[in-house]
Amino acid sequence: MPSFRRRRSLVALAAVTALLSGVGGLGGAVPAQAAGSSFQIGLIGDTGYSSGQDNDLLAVRKSMAGSSLAFVAHDGDIAEEGFACSDSRLQYVRDVFNGFAAPFVYTPGDNEWSDCSGSTARLAAIRRIFFGNSQTLGKSKMSVSRQSGTPENARWSRGGVYFATLNVPGPNGSGGPTSADVSWLNGTFDAAEAAGAAGVMIIQQDNPFSGGTPAALLSALKRRTVLFGKPVVLVNGDTHIHRVDKPWKDVPNFTRVETFANGGSRKWVKVTVNPASPAVFSFSSVTAS
Repeated sequence: MPSFRRRRSLVALAAVTALLSGVGGLGGAVPAQAAGSSFQIGLIGDTGYSSGQDNDLLAVRKSMAGSSLAFVAHDGDIAEEGFACSDSRLQYVRDVFNGFAAPFVYTPGDNEWSDCSGSTARLAAIRRIFFGNSQTLGKSKMSVSRQSGTPENARWSRGGVYFATLNVPGPNGSGGPTSADVSWLNGTFDAAEAAGAAGVMIIQQDNPFSGGTPAALLSALKRRTVLFGKPVVLVNGDTHIHRVDKPWKDVPNFTRVETFANGGSRKWVKVTVNPASPAVFSFSSVTAS
């Protein structure tokens, strides 16, 4: 009897341990931090519209290095339209991104591919230069899951919160891989729900509330946000107006964040992610000196 009770206790302990550790990413455990730990991330986008703004991005990079960021995300557009359609520009920007201290995640914008002559070739170049493996950019790398055939669509988790990028170029979302984006969005929410995640953040370039973003993708985002029932943030750029708002009044758990651009090219958004708080995400602005 004593040995039977001991075996039964060990089985029960193993079952509890499995439940506590079973907060998986795409086929794996949540990396780097235990669920419930607070961390900070940085958000930027629409950079490099002039040589002066290239310098501003270097100032932002230095400013971000002074914060202990889990990662930085860029929501697309890396030069003024018409000036980003070359491998040399892509390689320059990649090298700048690799100089950020924190892991650096990037999703492409229209200026560097869909607005270019030969957009298919430009997207292929972006995939080759930026998305050749499962590692992020930045001095400190982070592993992410990439969508087969659409490697710019990435997914990762930290502290029990799920993050994903989608290739949705502005200004009207045209040209993007819509069916792949919808599939990746649904897969992200599936993974988050299975893990009991505290929140979800989606990062894309197009502003979906200015008449862009394919209807199928926007509908899927709204439906999955309602079903998820916990905080969801959409990060976008493109229309160059920094804002943190709630455009869906009937979906109170949804927040949209638009990053700085143009006159705010020395500014970035700092996000505090606290899975233990009801809101999960809070936002502040930082100006690089």
